[in-house]
Amino acid sequence: MRNKNLKRMLAATVSVACLVPFAAMMPSSAAAVLSADEITQEMGLGFNIGNSLDSTGYGNYDNITSFEMSWGNPAVTQELVDTIKAKGFDSVRIPTSWFRHVTKTSDSAGNPVYTIDERWLARVKEVVDYAYQQDMYVILNLHHEEWINRSDFATAYDEMAPQLKQMWTQIATYFADYDQHLIFEGMNEPRATTGNEVEWNGNEACYEVVNKLNNDFMTTVRNIDSPYKDTRLLMIPGYAASAYSSIYSYLDLPEDDYVAVSIHAYCPYNFAMGDSTEPYTQIHDEFNSSYQNELDKVFKDIQSTFTDNDIPVVIGEFSASNYNNTEARVDWATYYLTWAKKLGIPCFLWDNNTIDNSYQSERHGYLNRSSLQWFDVSEPVIDAMLAVLDDSSIKWGSESHLPEYKHSDLSEAIEVIYENAEGGIFKDDKGNDSAYFSAQMLSGSKLNENVEIAVQYSDIMKPDLNFMDASWGNWTTVASYDIDTEKGIAYFSYADIKKAWGDLSTLNSFCVGTGTSSSRIYKIVLLPAATLVESTDPTNPTETVIKGDVNNDGTLNVIDLVQMKRAFMYFDTNYPGETYDWNADDEFNLLDIVGLTKFLLRKS
Repeated sequence: MRNKNLKRMLAATVSVACLVPFAAMMPSSAAAVLSADEITQEMGLGFNIGNSLDSTGYGNYDNITSFEMSWGNPAVTQELVDTIKAKGFDSVRIPTSWFRHVTKTSDSAGNPVYTIDERWLARVKEVVDYAYQQDMYVILNLHHEEWINRSDFATAYDEMAPQLKQMWTQIATYFADYDQHLIFEGMNEPRATTGNEVEWNGNEACYEVVNKLNNDFMTTVRNIDSPYKDTRLLMIPGYAASAYSSIYSYLDLPEDDYVAVSIHAYCPYNFAMGDSTEPYTQIHDEFNSSYQNELDKVFKDIQSTFTDNDIPVVIGEFSASNYNNTEARVDWATYYLTWAKKLGIPCFLWDNNTIDNSYQSERHGYLNRSSLQWFDVSEPVIDAMLAVLDDSSIKWGSESHLPEYKHSDLSEAIEVIYENAEGGIFKDDKGNDSAYFSAQMLSGSKLNENVEIAVQYSDIMKPDLNFMDASWGNWTTVASYDIDTEKGIAYFSYADIKKAWGDLSTLNSFCVGTGTSSSRIYKIVLLPAATLVESTDPTNPTETVIKGDVNNDGTLNVIDLVQMKRAFMYFDTNYPGETYDWNADDEFNLLDIVGLTKFLLRKS
């Protein structure tokens, strides 16, 4: 089925390129199955059809679409999905709540039996097909399930597990014949919830429950009879699908090449969703350097934890609420998508069809679902995202792996700031457990391009450095730029500290933070600056090749596509050159043609 879908994708563009029939171009060795990396790259920019099938209000079972309209949005239509695709989105996420459509009975042994209403399954399939039938990638999940998000979450595994396994058995069976374009996400944001109060941070007991439920989901789907049971991409979240390493570091990841981590990253929070009355959180009219630093930390942690270890990541939800600050949101979108593209992470924009309500943090409207017109205040934000994806100078996945650095040994320290062979403990001034290690004095005058800070530690969590001025204010967090996991050493660069802090003459002290009191600190030193063994930084590229510009005329157009397809027809084993490698995976294959075709169609 995968070959047939690719044929349809290219056949639709033949008239544009005035080419020979596609059938003559298909090599007999064309791969039938995509890798997880290839799937995530093709997913590109995704769109969440939020507050529709995930609405939890009541409806009329004789009019099944009334349930998805219970929060005020119109029913999802083919025209809606067509509009999303026409804009340039390659994927959709369909958040779906199921519990209103589940009947609970008991079997002969008294065990609970959970049965999903066939009418709801049929409606979900109808919406999935709106996108799937036109070769978009589709994420289908369990969303807003009240039997998961509950006050006793940490102790309710035995009650939750049977329902999760039975529901995914039915869903995976119902969609068994759908190919790799359909992706299953086990849960949305599993977390403890009491009424309107949400426990976003959780604890180790909660994290263990999430791991068990994730394993149940994966095992269930992998055991359903399907041609794609082993190669369907599955997404698993950490607790609350958190974007913070202090939480997702507890994730148990399987030995499965088709499992991706699901992260929700409305970051930086104070820019994207902050609605506090505190003045310092109300900066929405500019995407400033402080916000850039926060995003740097989020993505660096994702890089060192996941992408550097070849673990796929999907940002299943992200957005910046409308505060009538379109220009600032455009700057945010450009910065955000540039990071995501360099790490090879597809991102799914959250849309709830709202641009003006009393909850300022929930104004995530991009597409008016009644008129099918893009909101004026939000369309430039989407355009900025698509511009990054279309920018051939920014390579997909080019920074997914950390560069290799050569660091000096700790014994060669310029200055020892702290040392404790037994390991310093994380306590506050009153002797209570703390997530932060005691502050260390450090004059900014000691920092320059010739030094770096190294922290030797032990714990599951990677440390951050939190800098302060003489009045213990201007708290600024900086993530490590390199980690030696075997030795337990985190390294912090002058460049990152300078970018985050600014004028270093006002820097006075710092403390180490890991988010957990179980950490131990053995040594903090100033070292000579590391040397780069192999540069992989695309922000300062040495390459002048324009991917896709196969005729080397400095522009990308249909002439390049024609020449690329001709080369695909006739080349045997000889690599035709770097310009043909559109997706920068060091191969020339059908995916390069598909990528360039999508780019040209979007530009036309």
